[in-house]
Amino acid sequence: MIDLLGDTGGPPVSLRETCRVVEGGIPLWRWHRARLEAGGCSESMLICAELTAFPLAGEYEDARPGQRVRLSLSVGTDGEAAASVSRELSSLDVVGGPVCVRVDVDGAPELPPGAAKPLDRSFWDDAQRVAYAADAHQAVLVGPDGLVIDGGTATVWTVEGGVLVTPPAPPAIAGVARAWLLERAGAAGLRAEVEPMPWERFEAADEALLTNAFGGAVAVRGRGGPVCERVVAEFDRLWREG
Repeated sequence: MIDLLGDTGGPPVSLRETCRVVEGGIPLWRWHRARLEAGGCSESMLICAELTAFPLAGEYEDARPGQRVRLSLSVGTDGEAAASVSRELSSLDVVGGPVCVRVDVDGAPELPPGAAKPLDRSFWDDAQRVAYAADAHQAVLVGPDGLVIDGGTATVWTVEGGVLVTPPAPPAIAGVARAWLLERAGAAGLRAEVEPMPWERFEAADEALLTNAFGGAVAVRGRGGPVCERVVAEFDRLWREG
């Protein structure tokens, strides 16, 4: 745990980042850092977060691109950063692809500024428990208005006419992998849009996929296709080349 460099307060809500470590580095760090900043972290807090995360990541220079090394980083409301590293599979690592199930919720979650990821994930964890009880792997949270809010552990995407579509953030968490893909899409020859997504639109789409900063991208079981394959390939390239 590292204290702040002179700041007297932290973000209004404790924040969490779940990072993938590859060869001792964090390929998506720029986007993790930007989300922490949007969530209320000052420059000195961001420096503390880096000083906490990177020495731990550096101990895993043997982590090859295809392996799973997770770095969990938190920044509390007191501004202190803490981190831990573990070798474990992603929630997206499901043979044949994850099965999704609709989970209705009473309303949108209360998110930190910038739709950053809160340390308290009980809203999403509760939905995931419902999904697991239904023998599924990923909850697709749907609000009272019938719109998809978010995935239980990942950003939800559809493909319609070759175009990637994801719900707005907020109410979704502004996913790091989501931000990277929205930025990367044009250079990869893909088109990506942020639009409201009724559940029926999710069900009717040509393809459906999930992304997060640890697992990368994966097609929903039975919902893959050429665009999903290209997105997966882009994440594979990211892990290899940084």
